[in-house]
Amino acid sequence: MISDRVKGVKNLVLISQCCLVTAAFWAWFLLCYDPPMGASRLNQHLIYNLFVLLGLVVESRSLRSELNLRLPAFEETARRSIRQLGVTLFYLFLYLVAEQSVHISRFFLFSFIPLLFLILFFTNHLLPRKLGQLSYYKKMRQSVILLGPVAKARQLHDWFKDNEHLGLQVRGLLTEDQVETSASSLPILGQPADLDLVLGAPGLHKVIIVEFPRNGDVRRYADVCEAHGSRLLVVADLDAIFGHSVAVFEDAGKFFLGLREEPLEDPINRFLKRCLDIAVSLPVVVFVLPPLMLFVWLCQRIQSPGPLFFWQPRDGINSEPFDVLKFRSMHVRDASDVRLPSAKDDPRLYPAGSFLRKTSLDEFPQFWNVLRGSMSVVGPRPHLKSYNDQYRQVCFKAYVRALVKPGITGLAQARGFRGDAKTSVEVVSRIESDIEYLENWSFWLDLWLVIRTALQIVIPPKGAI
Repeated sequence: MISDRVKGVKNLVLISQCCLVTAAFWAWFLLCYDPPMGASRLNQHLIYNLFVLLGLVVESRSLRSELNLRLPAFEETARRSIRQLGVTLFYLFLYLVAEQSVHISRFFLFSFIPLLFLILFFTNHLLPRKLGQLSYYKKMRQSVILLGPVAKARQLHDWFKDNEHLGLQVRGLLTEDQVETSASSLPILGQPADLDLVLGAPGLHKVIIVEFPRNGDVRRYADVCEAHGSRLLVVADLDAIFGHSVAVFEDAGKFFLGLREEPLEDPINRFLKRCLDIAVSLPVVVFVLPPLMLFVWLCQRIQSPGPLFFWQPRDGINSEPFDVLKFRSMHVRDASDVRLPSAKDDPRLYPAGSFLRKTSLDEFPQFWNVLRGSMSVVGPRPHLKSYNDQYRQVCFKAYVRALVKPGITGLAQARGFRGDAKTSVEVVSRIESDIEYLENWSFWLDLWLVIRTALQIVIPPKGAI
């Protein structure tokens, strides 16, 4: 299988990195320390070396994406190397702190870090390709036949060119498409019905169906390949079938397809998110909200007497209604008018209310909603039901946003989508950002969005009203 070849080279790269890092570690050790070394110092540095290797191994096992054998770009190599360096140093410093070790020289440690990065950078940049060449020499190369539409076969052929060091060579294509042989960059070997005849030729090792079969022929293709001892792979273009990227998981021998990954369906992730919500909202409610309430109350007494807060029904998780709490930023006679979203220079806003909107200070009472559990610090912004219905007319996926709790801020807001969505393009961009958030949630993403929003309060973006 192609995946086994990729994993094999990935493991070879890891082993090579461990060997090179170990050699560099002890070479640097000899340069930095004067003899006699002493058995105690040698034993301690042996443990340091093992924790460095532990970090490399743990990081390699945590990678979700497979290793490409093409020559990686500079940015990709740098990201991978920085990630490896970060995890490695985490495990090393964790041990140093736990042991309260004083045996390691600070000069040795901090001078070795840039050397370690250089080793990781150059090995990540060069080793996959070189090891692929060494691993899949002439006798290990395999001939591949593609089967399916010409357009998708060409796309897959380009992928093979980018990953040529996997040792796979495309010999030709079986297709029902009418195409001139001379006009095709792929040799046309016949039609899919000719698969049995074509596999009778020597030296053909693998058949790849370039799209998921829409008929029952896949069983026949599988039987033909088994009869000839050839490997069969199918490109699972399920995203083209569903019109959406899909998530695949297996349990007890049953395979399920879903339209997306949802990390917040994991109770541990929900617990972490709730911990962050409490850690942020509790100090705000206890320390920030009271003086802010006094400031807003004084502004209202002068400019627009009336209630301090404004409660408004919004759609929450699973589209269940809840009351969102905000500082009143409009005159009392206009506060209940929600037919139109507020805009810059809206006459319904009193002067200080406009300032509250621009700096997002009117949203601070929503930390009480967060503390109560009806909202989260980070998530899709809660909308009025009438607005959600309007947005659904523009983007049919609008209700997907309701799969997670609404938030005070979100990925869409961090990207500058705030205030009134004036065009259908803006509506779609906001909805897609919210869906991207729920599909790719992580604790660190939430933390980054909280910090990003705090900066936007200090320096309001242009879209703030």
